[in-house]
Amino acid sequence: MKVLVIYTDINVRGGALSYQFGIGQLSAVLKKHGHEVRLHHMFGQYDVEPLRVALADYAPDVVAFSIVYPQYRFVRQILRELSPWKAFTVAGGAHPTVFPACLEEIPELNAICIGEGEYPLLELVEALRDGRPVDSIPSLWVRTPGGSIVRNETRPFIANLDELPPMDREICDYQAIIDSDFKTATFQFGRGCPFDCTYCSNHIICRRQKGPYVRFRSVDLCLEEIRQVTTRYRVGNLYLNDDTFMVKKSWFEEFCDKYPRQFSLPILVNARPEQINEEVCQRLAQAHCTRVTMGIEHGNEKYRAEVLRRRMTNESIVKAFKLCRDYGFKTKSHNLVGLPDETPELHQDTVRLNAEIYPDSFNLHIFEPYPGTHLGDRCEQEGLIDPRRRDLVFVGQTDTILKMPQFTRSQILRCFRRFPYEVYKKHSLVKAIPYLIYYSRYGEKIIRMIQPIKRFIRKFAMGV
Repeated sequence: MKVLVIYTDINVRGGALSYQFGIGQLSAVLKKHGHEVRLHHMFGQYDVEPLRVALADYAPDVVAFSIVYPQYRFVRQILRELSPWKAFTVAGGAHPTVFPACLEEIPELNAICIGEGEYPLLELVEALRDGRPVDSIPSLWVRTPGGSIVRNETRPFIANLDELPPMDREICDYQAIIDSDFKTATFQFGRGCPFDCTYCSNHIICRRQKGPYVRFRSVDLCLEEIRQVTTRYRVGNLYLNDDTFMVKKSWFEEFCDKYPRQFSLPILVNARPEQINEEVCQRLAQAHCTRVTMGIEHGNEKYRAEVLRRRMTNESIVKAFKLCRDYGFKTKSHNLVGLPDETPELHQDTVRLNAEIYPDSFNLHIFEPYPGTHLGDRCEQEGLIDPRRRDLVFVGQTDTILKMPQFTRSQILRCFRRFPYEVYKKHSLVKAIPYLIYYSRYGEKIIRMIQPIKRFIRKFAMGV
């Protein structure tokens, strides 16, 4: 059977390519069982014509979409624009899992997958191959020929990730992805997150299937994957993209012990501030860590705990960033602006905290209300979503669709654009000014124009 996987990356910030772990794993499972898989990556601007050509050339039996909420509108447009479909159409990913009602909104979709998709998709493809019914496959919601929807129960989470084959990186131009992000190869060794942040989909996804949600592959298999990637591709850094890299202490310690015995490439990791201590930093240093990224999200301790459910103190955040600097790690902070109940004055707490910790780099995103999440549903219920802006197309997380009298759109955009200057102005104008340009109204156009010298600018401004 021939499967075409479509992933849209429309209007993403910065212009960097990305590797989709879920698609890589799905493809690996299908190929292991003798099926043919191709990827159509719609990157940059929306243009359906190359996809139309790919469909005619490949003639797939199944077309599978992987959807995150910001890209949902584009997938919906593709399905309608290219209808009628000769292939069986199915969608999976975070958005259908968190908001399965999307199947009712798109009549051109034959099915959606709720939760982990490796085995449901495999079972679907093989049932179609053999001419068997597909409306009783666990984890699939299937539209019948009569138009009704069969909502099957989900199967348990995959308990042993080691049973999955290595991710398929040949499905895309993986070297181009590495090159687009400063020679960085990305890895994801685990699944799931134990935290319940209200703006994130994890607190919903963890309830969609039974069994342990947070799982890791064995360290030895992770190291073997690193070996395969670094042997095949030209790599300068490894970004271990797990949000929960340090959650399982025994796994983390084993990785940090074994990695430097086999590899010398620097690693970049994610952490939560409350996970950082002397012992952790010592182990990270042993494992050639050069950068730690931590989510702050908001600088007001009370707001952060009550609205976002991120229960950490500002003191622990300041201490974590200082400790990382003491060990020679670069630091990066993640932040949000334009949240429900936020005001311009509250946002200044985020500015002040970042100015105090002085990260080497940062991300600031304008909040997006994901349907199905706690904070997304609250925005819907309280009428905070501006119906005139709901379906507007803009570069992701650089504008707001909320209508809040205490924090207007113009105020949110001003806070977003002024953030880097306010954070760095007392420390370094060398950092403040390039960031100010990037976060300006014309930042995206400028960044795309200077792609050939982007590496130099990044090193000059951020030291990475």
